[in-house]
Amino acid sequence: FQNQRPNSLSPHPRVPRREQERARKRKPHSPLPSLLEKSRSIPMASSTLRCLPLPGDIPPTTLLTLPDEMLEEILLCLSDAADLVRASMARVSIRRLVTNHRFLRRFRTRHPPSLLGIVSLHPRPRWDLPLLQLAQPPHPSAAAASAFSGLDDAAAAADFSCAFLPNAARWRRRDLRDGRVLLSGVPEGTKYNCHVFVRELAVCDPLSRRYILLPLIPDDLAALVQPPDVLRFEPFLAPPAAEDEEGMSFRVICLVQCTTKLILLIFSSGSGAEAEQWRAVTFDNWISLLTGSGNQPESCRRSPIRHYAHGYFCWLLFPASKLLMLDTRSMGFSVVDLPHATSEAQVAILEAENGRIKMFMNEHFTPELRYYVLQNDGVGANQWLSEATFNLPVNNGGYMFMGVAGGYLLLQGLGEDEYTFHLVSLNLKTLQLEWFLATKCNNKGAHLFAGFPPSLSPPTLRHDI
Repeated sequence: FQNQRPNSLSPHPRVPRREQERARKRKPHSPLPSLLEKSRSIPMASSTLRCLPLPGDIPPTTLLTLPDEMLEEILLCLSDAADLVRASMARVSIRRLVTNHRFLRRFRTRHPPSLLGIVSLHPRPRWDLPLLQLAQPPHPSAAAASAFSGLDDAAAAADFSCAFLPNAARWRRRDLRDGRVLLSGVPEGTKYNCHVFVRELAVCDPLSRRYILLPLIPDDLAALVQPPDVLRFEPFLAPPAAEDEEGMSFRVICLVQCTTKLILLIFSSGSGAEAEQWRAVTFDNWISLLTGSGNQPESCRRSPIRHYAHGYFCWLLFPASKLLMLDTRSMGFSVVDLPHATSEAQVAILEAENGRIKMFMNEHFTPELRYYVLQNDGVGANQWLSEATFNLPVNNGGYMFMGVAGGYLLLQGLGEDEYTFHLVSLNLKTLQLEWFLATKCNNKGAHLFAGFPPSLSPPTLRHDI
């Protein structure tokens, strides 16, 4: 037996059968069970001797185990909508919380919608000009705007041309605000004219493809407007008088400028005594606001750019160098003198802290940009206080103000490469200029689009098609 060679397939010599039986009867050594047995036999009078819990006895604390109230507060700390979208994709319960109207209303209050792009004035996309142009990298809004890339085709989730309206070719876009589009109908047999008074209006949600055809402006209110006397007709969207829980209420205001008077036609959605019907407010003495008397000024030109800040819509008036302000709470007008303004001045009205109104002014398209704050002088009059003056980068032809939205003042300048126009945004908090996009077409009069990615944008209208 001792001279027998081991099996060539076995790495070790063969173990005798007697030794195998002895090893099988012998108990395996396991220090952990014996330690647990000893610890159970020892009285636990001393706090220093305890059994350590096994690793699986304590559940881990993660975002998924937090109460919804605590998880909501954590998600509200995300300032970038793109980050919120990525978080909502992690779990169905988080997505359900993020898309809740109450959460989105709190998120919008803490983090206003970002400026995502511009929508062309053309009713339909052209081969040389897309309807929606989005922020381009490295702009901070580019990540959130990328969610809208390619959404202009027929199968897309968003349609800023509102082609889903009945007889869509006869509707023209007039305003874009809070995810809604306001359109006016072109009367049969006529061509579109933005200054002509019309009675048909519609409000659309381009993301959910919902729309509401507003009731026709009644005959008695339409009779207040005499066509030969109408100088300008301007319909626009306004915030609701009282915000509802679901955020679906809105107002439509039509400002009709006549030779001697201003007429406001107002429609409010939702519930209430004045909801779902038109009402009118007439101002016969608005000329006295400009001249201090009832005398008609030689000329009065109102800027086509409409501004909004803290419940006021504002228009620039030339050559009087005044700012016409409409209070949407009282539906009353007031006028404020502009500081050293000329007919070549550009003005951007925006919101300041503590409910104040501030203004950027640029004259003759020079690089100089002046910053003012409107303040009451203590005796009932308002005056503009100069806060700062700084220079924009030199650009051939200067910069044109395009409007304020999403915390930015958007400006258009002339490019020096194959793209004819460059758009830059001025961050209203940091006063830093940031590249926005390059385009080959002039975007004068385009609507600024501020919002959230589609997954964070619930329907803004109650009625569906």
